[in-house]
Amino acid sequence: MTMKISILATLVFLCSAFYHAQVIVIGKVVDKNNESVVIPDVNVFISANKKNEVKTDINGKFKLELTNAAEDTIFFEHVGFESTYKIISASDKKKAKNQSILLQIPMYYHELSTFTFTAQKVDTVYGSPEHSVEDFLITEDGKLLLLAYERTLKKGAKIVLAGSDQKDISEATVPGDAKHLFKDYAGIPYVICENSVFAIEIVNDKIRFESVKEQDFYDFYHRVIDTLGSNFYYSTFNELYPAVSFIVTDRNDTTHHELMEIKDDFMMELYRAQYKYVSGRDKLWAYRQELATGIDKEIWIGATSFTQDILYKPVYAPLFIIRDTVHLFDQYKKQLYKFDSNHNLVDSLHLDFVQESQKEKWEQPLILDKQKELVYGLYNKGGYYYIKSVDCQDGKIDRELKLSNRFVERIKIFNGKVYYIYRPYESLQKIFIYSEDLE
Repeated sequence: MTMKISILATLVFLCSAFYHAQVIVIGKVVDKNNESVVIPDVNVFISANKKNEVKTDINGKFKLELTNAAEDTIFFEHVGFESTYKIISASDKKKAKNQSILLQIPMYYHELSTFTFTAQKVDTVYGSPEHSVEDFLITEDGKLLLLAYERTLKKGAKIVLAGSDQKDISEATVPGDAKHLFKDYAGIPYVICENSVFAIEIVNDKIRFESVKEQDFYDFYHRVIDTLGSNFYYSTFNELYPAVSFIVTDRNDTTHHELMEIKDDFMMELYRAQYKYVSGRDKLWAYRQELATGIDKEIWIGATSFTQDILYKPVYAPLFIIRDTVHLFDQYKKQLYKFDSNHNLVDSLHLDFVQESQKEKWEQPLILDKQKELVYGLYNKGGYYYIKSVDCQDGKIDRELKLSNRFVERIKIFNGKVYYIYRPYESLQKIFIYSEDLE
């Protein structure tokens, strides 16, 4: 708790220094290879004030307030494109007409060289003229559980239960400012709100909400990845630290076993190096924190300083249980580790599909199709998602599907099909759910 309070206080201090904006940047982000093509959902932010980041809209446009600093660097990030930046100097700010600067930013997309095919059929799984879909889950019996809204998510968000025939079965208004849905290891759905969490219960096709304490949710339900026999598998993941340990707990006798630690060595080196460049006052603060908590002073500086840098990326290492075997993916060492139910390492494979030269280190997560027991990787090229089937027997890609629609969201895979939400550009249509066949 002390560490969380200290980190929060530091972030508040950093944000307060940039509170008063002087100039507004109005811009548009386009495809470098075809500037008539705009790029929505680009993250736009100032490095020193990333909490105020904005996204480009459906027309690739954005507005961003600059700080009162002499110079600002605006960064542009999108999973399918090369990151770029634009420096706004003090003279640029002085020359701004009506306190605004107009920009057009081109971005290059990632190149992929593997053979792909495109689905021949795209099905509309769910669409309603009354509301758009923000997020969705698929129940074990094939029904859809939707987080939907009529105008905006913060006004009147609701949970809708729909059948395979696209007809609404029941709905209920969310008792909070909804953000997204979550399904835990036991298959229980939750709606995550701004300051609360609710478990979703469906009894006789009726929707009910049960309040869950946030601490209980994030300390257990959200942290447990899966179970095997009497064992719970969970991780120590913290987005402020570039390493994660995977722990196994036996529910019968509460014994603990550390399965493996996965660390981004390059990121950790940069993380710890920040200690050299901070002021003596900050070093003294970190030293006192080390004495009080036992946590290394370099970690304190890294957590409060480097995690706000454009270079920082949280560690990512997915764990899946397939046919009583634990599969742990280490993208940094390009290895797939397999463990049995007794925590013994039984196999390790080299991952050929981690394309470091292409800067493609799983920027989107791996997805497990539990019904088919297959693992898929997501990559992005020019706004199109490519779904790669990962062979867990040799670590290679055996086939790849290019989705038909561009800039889709909330991708999920269930029983051999990929599902996502999408609204055609320049259309008044609500956001629908579509599917494409992976086989």
